[in-house]
Amino acid sequence: MFNKYSLVFLLGLSGSVAAEGIDDAAFNELGDLLTVDQAQGRFDWLEQCYSGLMVEIWEKTHDATQVLTNSEKIRQLKELWVSQDKITKGQVNYLSFANADFTNPYGWYAGTDVTQNCTLMPTEYEAVALKTTVIDHQYCANASYDSEWEWIASVSMDGKTHASNANPYTQVSGLVFPMRLNQEHEMALTPGFQIPDDPSFLGARVWIDWNQDGSFSIDEMVFSGQGSETFNFNVAVPSTATPGVSMMRVAMDAGGGFNNACTRNWYGEVEDYLVTVQ
Repeated sequence: MFNKYSLVFLLGLSGSVAAEGIDDAAFNELGDLLTVDQAQGRFDWLEQCYSGLMVEIWEKTHDATQVLTNSEKIRQLKELWVSQDKITKGQVNYLSFANADFTNPYGWYAGTDVTQNCTLMPTEYEAVALKTTVIDHQYCANASYDSEWEWIASVSMDGKTHASNANPYTQVSGLVFPMRLNQEHEMALTPGFQIPDDPSFLGARVWIDWNQDGSFSIDEMVFSGQGSETFNFNVAVPSTATPGVSMMRVAMDAGGGFNNACTRNWYGEVEDYLVTVQ
């Protein structure tokens, strides 16, 4: 358990934050996407490793003049964020941490299981959002070995765009692409290059977990192409797709890439997005 922790900057208790006055990319990439079990584990991990932080959060969001024990304050937070009703509905709340500018330069994440070792939060980090679980499964990890020379500069669907800089992997949790059954949606993938005048030849692929089983099958690969410029294509939502929130994975690789969404890329980037199917 650590005695030193950063001052909390909670942006309300509704599970959402306002995007005014901040960089869209940093906001869209804020935090991590957890399942209900992981969100429960995060609360227990924070209680074990950062109990003082949890007490301070209670005092920032409640009547601090109330005389309560620290254990009671933490119990009240747990009832508010991780109640049995929220677990049943799949809408558990959990904290995400980053710099005040919503970036995570050290790649530090709070634990998701009480059995995990306590790790030291960077001193400039703070709790920047109270998020709500929206996915039922944890997807396979993927990232490129090198994103210095090639990366995903932007991903667009029906005019809604997320643009970002080079990273081996990016999880975009603050932007959701809406999709409708039996309809086509226009997509555009734009690569980024360290030397724009000498672009690489890239392989690009997109998968969408239509049946929400927590995996990207070959049948769920909705696009595959090669080139050095923006990839423009349409995605048709099948009538058999399961309505609700699911995941879309986008990959670009100067090494050609792989049809298996879990196989690590060589030179480029992998990005995961939330989609809603209605």
